Amino acid sequence: MTANQTPVSLIGLPYHCGDRGRVPGNAMAVGPEVLMQDEHAPAALRAVFSDVDCHMIENAERANDAENGGDYRTIPVGDQMGRILVQNIRLAAVVSDAISQGRIPIVTAGTCSACFGMVGGVGVAEGPIGMIWFDAHADAETPDTSSNGFIEGMLTSTIAGHCWPRYRQRVPGFREIPEERIISVGIHEKYAEGGRTGGARAMGTIIDPPVIQKLGFEAALGHALDVLSTRCSQVYVHIDNDCMDPSVLRSSRHCADGGLTDGQVATGLDMIAKRFRILACCFTAFDPDVDPRGPSVIAPLMVKAAEAAARSISKTS
Repeated sequence: MTANQTPVSLIGLPYHCGDRGRVPGNAMAVGPEVLMQDEHAPAALRAVFSDVDCHMIENAERANDAENGGDYRTIPVGDQMGRILVQNIRLAAVVSDAISQGRIPIVTAGTCSACFGMVGGVGVAEGPIGMIWFDAHADAETPDTSSNGFIEGMLTSTIAGHCWPRYRQRVPGFREIPEERIISVGIHEKYAEGGRTGGARAMGTIIDPPVIQKLGFEAALGHALDVLSTRCSQVYVHIDNDCMDPSVLRSSRHCADGGLTDGQVATGLDMIAKRFRILACCFTAFDPDVDPRGPSVIAPLMVKAAEAAARSISKTS
């Protein structure tokens, strides 16, 4: 088999809620370290692509002078939101550099708030950008609707421009993606036994269990993608690994019954690539202490994402 010549950048952001390493009940920050071990995602990608470089973003707990303008008070040291901001500033720079060099950024991150850096990074591309958000949860709260102030629950609402305006503007390249250019896929946790039924409505067009049951996964996603294709020609793809059913992968303690199969995620990537240029893809929130199957499930999907992105680039060029 001839190796794919499209260059790929495998990028790791090994932090969760601004912290690195394990905390009680949570090892998602360790997920990128496991996935980026030579025998996992790097080996899987190099079996298909001839040019794969690996970049682990480290020592990203404190802003430098360029990031805080020489005033440490603008991004306070030791503050969780400050650490998350620094990590996303660094991620945006690495992703934008990769795209500018004609490379495909495939990212593994400990936490879904890495989406801020991803949106900043793909902002280097000209023209409107859409977002396909695979997740068990809507992550669409705001500071006014959240009961606990957890930033990880306010991600799509921030990207859509509904909250944190000055915070998100600190990420280089960040451009709002309005709801009309967002598709939320999965969003099944609230339908599972014991699921949280309250909370904000997901952003954009929603492909959730009731829609999938009525139309079928491919028909529902295909229609949503067709509509989105009238509004933009390029997308960022976000895959929280908890979008998959626990029978496939119990990615973390936040997953819930009723999720997608890995085959559906792979099919979704192919469907996206037929209609859009995939600028970058980020896989988030894998806890290796919960399910050791992670690398065997996620690494092939990372390859699938890179292959889909490569085809999408070839098609659009």
